[in-house]
Amino acid sequence: MSYETSLEKDKPYRALQKLFARHPLGAPDTETFIEILKFCYEPEEAHIAAHMTWDLEPEEVIAKRAGMSLDEAARLLTRMASKFFIRGVKRPDGVRVFRLPHIVPGLYELPFAVRQPSPELDRLGDLWEKYFEEAWGRELATGSIQFARALPAIESPKEQVMPYEDAVQIVQTAPSPTILPCICRQAARNCDDPLDVCMVFGQELYGGNVPGEPVLDPTQMVDAPPRIRPVSADEAVETLKRAEKAGLIHMTLNTKEDRWLICNCCSHACHALRGITQLDVPHAVAPSSYWAVVDEDLCNGCAACVERCHVDAIRMRNDDIAEVDYELCLGCGVCTSECPPEALRLEKRDDRIFTPAVNAHELFVMRGASKGRPYPVHHHPHA
Repeated sequence: MSYETSLEKDKPYRALQKLFARHPLGAPDTETFIEILKFCYEPEEAHIAAHMTWDLEPEEVIAKRAGMSLDEAARLLTRMASKFFIRGVKRPDGVRVFRLPHIVPGLYELPFAVRQPSPELDRLGDLWEKYFEEAWGRELATGSIQFARALPAIESPKEQVMPYEDAVQIVQTAPSPTILPCICRQAARNCDDPLDVCMVFGQELYGGNVPGEPVLDPTQMVDAPPRIRPVSADEAVETLKRAEKAGLIHMTLNTKEDRWLICNCCSHACHALRGITQLDVPHAVAPSSYWAVVDEDLCNGCAACVERCHVDAIRMRNDDIAEVDYELCLGCGVCTSECPPEALRLEKRDDRIFTPAVNAHELFVMRGASKGRPYPVHHHPHA
C-alpha cells in the first residue's frame, strides 16, 4: 500500500480522533488511539461516526451531515449500535436517534462488556493500556473537575450519609441494575480481584435513559448475548458487600444525580485510581465527604489498613500507630471495614466536599470549560 493510499484510508479515523479529542474527557492524538478506533469501526463507520455528536440525533440529520443516503446511513448506524460502538434508541414516536459513546464510560468499556474473552480482545486491552501510559491517563487524571468520585463503604462506621453518597440507596433506587464484568481488570489482566462486581443502571448501556427501545439487530451483534446480567436491587447490594470484602473501592460519576454506574475498583487496573498511584496526580479522583480517622487507643499496629489502602494514604508511625494523610485519603472506607481492632472510622471532613455537578451533562459542561473544550460539541473540525 502506498503512503498516499494509507493516508486516505486513515482519513476517517483521524477525523474521528479529532472529534473525540474535543470531548471533555479528551482523546490525545497518538497512533495507538487510531489503532483502537480501527478495532471499533470499519472505515465507512468511522466516517459517519465523525459526523455525529454526543447528543441523540435523528438518523436523517446524521445522514445529511455525513453526505450519505438515508438508507446507507441507517444500515451503518444499526450495525454500529448493534456492536455497541454507538448508542441508538427508537423513540415511542418511531424516530430512531443515535449518539456517540463517551470515551469513558463508553467506548473503552463496551467491547469488553459485550464480547467474550479472546486473543483479539486481549490485543484491544493492550492497546488501551499503551494509550493510558502514552497520553490518555494523564488527560483523564488532570484538571480541576474530576469525572470520578469515591463512595464511602456501606459497612464502615460513619456518620449519616448524604443520598448521593449512599451506595445502597443508589442501587436500590436506580432503574434496572445490571452487573457486567470489570472492564479495567479485563483490559489490564494484572490482578485476581473479582470481575463480576461492576454495575450499570437503566438503559445507559444501550443508548441512554430516554423513552424508547434500544436499536439492536441481533444478527449483527458480535457475541450474543452480551456479558451483562440484570439483577435485583437486593443482589446489587450483596454485590457491593462482596466488593467491600475483597477490598475494592466503590466509585461513580462525580455527580449528585444521573449516576449511570457504580464500579468497584482496585489500583492495579482502574484508570482513575492509577492516575493517583501511577501518574502521581493526587487529586485524580474526587474523595467522598469523609476521611478515615484512627482511634490511637484502639490501634494495635497490625498495619492491615496500610495493606488495604489503594492510594498509599496510610503509614505506620515509629510508635506503630497508623496515621492517615488527610489530603490523600479518598474516604472510601476500605481500610475501616476490615480493621481487626475496629480502630478506624469514617468522619466528615472539616472542609465540606462539594459535588461539582448535578448530573452527567453538567459534569461534562464544567469539565469541558475547565479544559478549554466547550460542551456540548456541535461543530465538527472537518465539516
